[in-house]
Amino acid sequence: MWSRRRILSFAAAISAAAGSSRLVNAQSPNSPANPMAGMNMGAMTLQTCVDSCWRSHVMCLETERYCLERGGAHVMLPHMTLLADCAEMCEKTANSLLRRSPQHSAVCIACAQLCDACAQTCETIKDDERMRVCARTCRDCADHCREMSKLPI
Repeated sequence: MWSRRRILSFAAAISAAAGSSRLVNAQSPNSPANPMAGMNMGAMTLQTCVDSCWRSHVMCLETERYCLERGGAHVMLPHMTLLADCAEMCEKTANSLLRRSPQHSAVCIACAQLCDACAQTCETIKDDERMRVCARTCRDCADHCREMSKLPI
């Protein structure tokens, strides 16, 4: 059963992610058809990493729902657990960066590790475009977080 707090948090996350992706897509020369869409071709910024974390957070939540609807290999416990863990870690990382946490490096490294693991499990489900997109989104986030972990904020 979802608590009111969790529902409001989820709604706020989706709203923020939708707004961020509209802003990023409106300002980005990358087209959605481009496999590198979402990748920052310039210097890493805090906002780039935050936006990448929100995209991954939302993608993992939406993919969890998709997997539940598909069943079969999509709902294997390790896969579902990684999707949930990745979604939560991406949300926590975005929040940590927005707070300018002095521990952002450790948080970003943990996020990158979870995103890589989530992408790997998504890639094990073959011939599924949704799983490929989720894996690519998680890998982008992992790359951004690794880069951000090396920068002062």
